[in-house]
Amino acid sequence: MKKLFLLVVLTLVYSCNDGDLDISSFEFEDEVNICGTNKYTLFRLSTNEQREALIVTLTDLQIRKDEDPVLPVNVSENGDYTVTYRLFDDQLTDSYFCASVPPVEPGVLKDWRGVSGTIFVVNEPVYDTDGETITGWKHYVVLNDVVLRVDDQELKLDETFVYGTVETGPAS
Repeated sequence: MKKLFLLVVLTLVYSCNDGDLDISSFEFEDEVNICGTNKYTLFRLSTNEQREALIVTLTDLQIRKDEDPVLPVNVSENGDYTVTYRLFDDQLTDSYFCASVPPVEPGVLKDWRGVSGTIFVVNEPVYDTDGETITGWKHYVVLNDVVLRVDDQELKLDETFVYGTVETGPAS
């Protein structure tokens, strides 16, 4: 069952492109950043002066340090599983997302919230050169059929949007 689930997710990942929103500057750095311990904020910053961010929130039920299959979760506007696209009035830094109290600046110009879609995660160990010692974990995140909304406007990511890979340290 575990191998079948992994095969399905990997097929989705490798059979599709990166996806696009209908916004000309929707280009993000390859790096996926992460903050949190039980509730995680994953974010990618734009290549355009880092004034845009694509943010995914998940819990330790998805970002895990084991190889057990992770059930896909549905995107909601509020809650534990969200996808948000934000446009800011100034350049961002990691501290914006990782601060315990969210900063007031930069200001948010647009806040597109995910209203539907699915988030898939696959967790894999990273081994030391000995092939036995786990030195960390890779977490592959894929968004499927995500629709973002602000006011009466909707944007849809490509059917399968490869959000990216984030790494965490070894299990404690």
